[in-house]
Amino acid sequence: MKFAITASTAVSGRFMYVWDRSTWQYHVVQGDRDSPNGTAQLPPGDYVAVARYGYFRQRNYLLVRTFTVTSAAVSVTFAESGARETAFATDDATAVRATSAYWLELGGGDKVGFTSGGPAKTYVTPFAVAGVTLRLHELLTKAGSSAAVPSPYRYDLQRSWSTVPASPIAKVTTAQLAKTVTTLRAQGVTTNAALGSSLKDRWSGSYLESPVRLPGTVTEYVTPGPTVHRKLTLGAGDSSVVLPDRALPAGESPGTTVGAGPFLPRAAGSSVRDGDELRMSEPAAYADADGNAGSDARASVTAKLTTEGDVHHYDQTFTRRVAWSQLSTRIRSEWDFRAPDQGPLPLIDLGVGVTGLDARNRAGAAAVGITASASARGGGTAEVGKVEYSTDDGAEWTELDGDTLTVPATAAFVSLRVTATDDRDGRLRRTVIRAFAGPATAPDETSGATRISNVVVNGGADLTFGVSGSRVFTATFTASDPAGIAGGDAYLYHGAYATPDGVILATGPADCEKTSNTAAVCTARFAMDVKVDAARNALAGAWTVAAWSHAADGTSFADRHAAGAFSMKRVSKLTVDASPEPVTKGKTITVTGTLTRAGWESWTYQGYGSRTVTLQYSKKGTTAWKTVKSVKTDSAGKLKTTVKASADGSFRWTYAGDAASTATTGPTDYVDVR
Repeated sequence: MKFAITASTAVSGRFMYVWDRSTWQYHVVQGDRDSPNGTAQLPPGDYVAVARYGYFRQRNYLLVRTFTVTSAAVSVTFAESGARETAFATDDATAVRATSAYWLELGGGDKVGFTSGGPAKTYVTPFAVAGVTLRLHELLTKAGSSAAVPSPYRYDLQRSWSTVPASPIAKVTTAQLAKTVTTLRAQGVTTNAALGSSLKDRWSGSYLESPVRLPGTVTEYVTPGPTVHRKLTLGAGDSSVVLPDRALPAGESPGTTVGAGPFLPRAAGSSVRDGDELRMSEPAAYADADGNAGSDARASVTAKLTTEGDVHHYDQTFTRRVAWSQLSTRIRSEWDFRAPDQGPLPLIDLGVGVTGLDARNRAGAAAVGITASASARGGGTAEVGKVEYSTDDGAEWTELDGDTLTVPATAAFVSLRVTATDDRDGRLRRTVIRAFAGPATAPDETSGATRISNVVVNGGADLTFGVSGSRVFTATFTASDPAGIAGGDAYLYHGAYATPDGVILATGPADCEKTSNTAAVCTARFAMDVKVDAARNALAGAWTVAAWSHAADGTSFADRHAAGAFSMKRVSKLTVDASPEPVTKGKTITVTGTLTRAGWESWTYQGYGSRTVTLQYSKKGTTAWKTVKSVKTDSAGKLKTTVKASADGSFRWTYAGDAASTATTGPTDYVDVR
């Protein structure tokens, strides 16, 4: 059997699949993935074949053919021209596709499809094949939104066709959908995140994600009925908070809040006694105040189990310091318990809630409410004996009098320590360092002798962007400590540290290369797309580097909120025209031009007004350029001046640049003087 794709351009990354329609047995198609051709060995029967390929961020294809094999080979052609666009169309004219997943489900349980590259269009062959269903899952957001300017709403839409029509456009109106508002809290400082979802019963192989800002709110319009998995992806994708599965009815539903502090383990563990062994399994991952489970791939866990007589002591510490979170940096749980002869261990679990915090989980001038509850595993009873707080990261503790606390105006963070006991002589003391933030802005911090210096972004050069494109660059810094350096991290922000209007997170923790026993050079890597990460003109100008490093002794660290600075600039351009050409010596030459710079909201170059630009002249036969005069652009960026013709030569405009725009020198225009 021979298979071929007829496409408008070269095919790459293609997959071909063949199934027997009566048994759903899969048959392998041989061939290079960058070739439109393939071959397969097939016995007689009725078949369905699928070709899948795409052009990244442009268009994707799912082409379907049915055919029958009798006693002779058959050639099957997939015609790209026969495919039709499939998509969702809403009555909201501002909504556009953010990303999507399209796949085919077959009678044998196989799935074939993909997640498209962002807003790329998808085309499918119209078909009616028994046992084959086309499924669509698509996110729509406001046109022009990005990580820098998150969409205020999010359409999460699903549809399926068992018979794909000639025009497979799924039309929906906002009134037909479920509507709810999701509130997203931040862990101390503003940062970027992604809100993702996937079908629970029709798993497509991936979460579809759209950018969100923490803190913030997003109005969600959802296809009523289907249950979806949801999660909030944080940092460089190595941390997340899992939201409850959701199935909404049509109409408005109550909103939900995700990320309310304090963050601490809330799920009961599964520690057991098995013969002579104690098998400790306690979830160290944090969860928010509503029990939404979180994970942090950069966190570390240490634990120690000791026994004195028939009393066991289990001491576990969960440590996490990441760029996007100031809170719950260390969570320590200390259990005392007596083990049964066999089975689950009778440990205590705790819940802690704090009311009166703002969207960044910060306390203000008003008192906050603090509640704690305890439960005992295995049917016992437990109660909270004492709640303590600290405003100096646990150096000193004060017992809470009542269930409210007015946080001192000078406190940047509040730590909590809760002690509970049960009716079986069990005990749990849980300490959460920086359970929530206080009214004061956190200063730079140093513990021990750790130091950060020599911060350099992009090799010391400005980051410059036109109206499109991406850039991969680094931020490097030197970290030192007498004990040596264990690791580091960095991120970039625009504006105030606690409330930035632009944030760029590294793609992962910094790589710290040892240069001596006490020092290392740490390199954080960044990938930035101007249309996603800098989609506002106001983000041009000065940016700040926040850097963090910790020592090999496990206790010393440096956290510098303004460790370095760099500039991110909009690209400027100049044009020139000198006339007349040729010109008589002594006559007047009129030199015009236009100064433009990249618009990070319109994605076009725009006239740059009220800027002083220099006109330069170079006489024929020389390489030197001499300044003729300075001219200010008009409101549209236009330039115009006159000079006397003296000799053959060239004219050009040059602009020195400014804090938010690059310097630029335009092309030259030669004038023949006679």
